[in-house]
Amino acid sequence: MTIQTVVAEVGTDLRAWKTEAHWTSWLNLAPKRDIIPENTTPTAWGMPFASPPSPWYSVSYLGARYRYLRAKLGGLKAVKAMARVLACLFYRLVTKGQLWIDQGAEEFERRRQQRDLASLQRRARNLGMQLVPAA
Repeated sequence: MTIQTVVAEVGTDLRAWKTEAHWTSWLNLAPKRDIIPENTTPTAWGMPFASPPSPWYSVSYLGARYRYLRAKLGGLKAVKAMARVLACLFYRLVTKGQLWIDQGAEEFERRRQQRDLASLQRRARNLGMQLVPAA
């Protein structure tokens, strides 16, 4: 339903937007870093995450990412963040023909653990320390 809505609104020719950053900004899905509270109203892109049946229950990569963001940011911000992810995927699909192949929740968790470990190692190095793996 989301894709039908977007195609009906803008068509399939997205050349008017040079990059996916321009595209998501036009959709009002670009991250805002200013002090004024951002508008977190769900858009057409966010509706799949805002209403049941939601990817909240899905065992897909996007479902795992949504659950992670929901725990970290809260419900409405996670919906908006995932709306941006879906908009970027749509842009890449239409402009570059890039396919989306779901890698599953396990792949998301593996990547998240790698990011967490790299972050811990970087923080330890900045403090002049070194992480030692448990036996």
